[in-house]
Amino acid sequence: MRFKNNGLVQKIKHLMYAVPISLALLIFSYGSITSVMAAGPEAHLKGEFGPLHAWPIVPVHMTLMPDGRVFAVGPQTKNNLKYAVWNPAMGTSANAFETLPNTTSTNIFCAGQAMIPETGQALIIGGDTTYAMPGSTYGYHTADVNVYDPTTDTLITQTSMAYSRWYATAVTLPNGEHLALGGRDVRPAAGIAAEYAPIPEVRAVNGSWRSLSAASSDAAYGAIGGNSWYYPRAWVNPQGSVFIVNPIGLMYKLDTAGAGTLTLYKKRILAGKNFLPSAMFSPGRILFVRKDRTAIIVDINGTGEPTSSSGGSLSLDRQYGNATVLADGRVWVNGGSSTGNDLVGAALDSELWNPVTNTWTTTASASTVRLYHSAALLLADGTVLTGGGGVPGPLRQMNGEVYYPPYLFKKDGTGEFAPRPEIVDAPSVMIGWNQVFPIEATENIARVTLVRAGAVTHAFNNEQRFFELSPISQTGNSVTVRSPASVNDAPPGFYLLFVWNAAGTPSLAKVVHLG
Repeated sequence: MRFKNNGLVQKIKHLMYAVPISLALLIFSYGSITSVMAAGPEAHLKGEFGPLHAWPIVPVHMTLMPDGRVFAVGPQTKNNLKYAVWNPAMGTSANAFETLPNTTSTNIFCAGQAMIPETGQALIIGGDTTYAMPGSTYGYHTADVNVYDPTTDTLITQTSMAYSRWYATAVTLPNGEHLALGGRDVRPAAGIAAEYAPIPEVRAVNGSWRSLSAASSDAAYGAIGGNSWYYPRAWVNPQGSVFIVNPIGLMYKLDTAGAGTLTLYKKRILAGKNFLPSAMFSPGRILFVRKDRTAIIVDINGTGEPTSSSGGSLSLDRQYGNATVLADGRVWVNGGSSTGNDLVGAALDSELWNPVTNTWTTTASASTVRLYHSAALLLADGTVLTGGGGVPGPLRQMNGEVYYPPYLFKKDGTGEFAPRPEIVDAPSVMIGWNQVFPIEATENIARVTLVRAGAVTHAFNNEQRFFELSPISQTGNSVTVRSPASVNDAPPGFYLLFVWNAAGTPSLAKVVHLG
């Protein structure tokens, strides 16, 4: 597959930088998608993978930037971490990638990442370091904090955390601050005991840090609880605090005010593993893949105990797989293995979960497996980038594939791409919450959806959020909608705005800035 330039696609990053990043709408387009492959007759039901394409690194970490490019981190050769930026508008050839120098001397391998709401920069917390031991090298934690600035394509050193964190989670809070939780503080080795970072920290908008010393917990995000330090699963809940689930099924609420307050809920859910995927697919509702091919839906909208219900059964466990919220609100799960980080039980086919029917459908098969250190990320054209895997693993995957979901194809079984509506006009100022705003398209708008730009690594993308924006009024090709009601439902930052035609085909997204 390739992307065809329609005149709007020049250098997306330069188009973005023509206006201040604080503006609500960053105009860009990938152009119309054309196919150079034969999509199957079930493409409108299962979707289709594009061809395997080379990457300059193993893309372990991926973040969708406000300009539509993908900032990725991963090794290039053994012990040689690199930073790369992919511009989807330029296709998948080598000139679509830019490899960046490490100007901060931080190895951000296995770091946590999120978007900085005000600037659109990528925040990177913690990571790895390496030093020599007799006869070997030893890798472990770091307290370093870095920012990737897409306007200059550079990394910038920030104020360090109080605690070293390797495999930590970064959560964007409603006030624009960031919560850092979990991570290992010392990696075990011969004669060296493991240590963990059970005290969360909050990064203020000005970059300073404060510790939540009263919220220390080994079970929620520390040494126990099924390795709960390993990228803790955490989301802002509709009440403005942080909801956390550990691998053995214990659930917590963390209030980040002051020194912090951690509350253990009485209820618990089915045990999982720290490398099984999950995704917030609608406000206050999260889909968890747990043990034995079982999916669980947890609802955190109420002020009391969370409630849970069945999310059906997958075809296999999907250990080290990824769950991606698509432009239509369905959740697509790809990669993984029923036997861990090896080829026995590895899945090439993918699965799609429909939240309306609570059913799973087997979808297209990839050309290669995606296991430990793989990632998947929704792009602004409604496709999903999948890539990476290995280091360590059975295959070192310096490559990617793009998944084209069913909604991009004609429904007649020809395998052809469907004509897409186009957003002609939308707000050019920052959008607030519970705010009415107009959208104009090239044809009648049947649906409007909003998806938060993602940041993913290690089978977890806690930035994902999906919203259905119901029309308030409509005249011809113009529709008026209302933004999400609460900053707790939709934390500040950058979102992909899609309009849909009557055939169920989405537009290319416009990037909207909520703040």
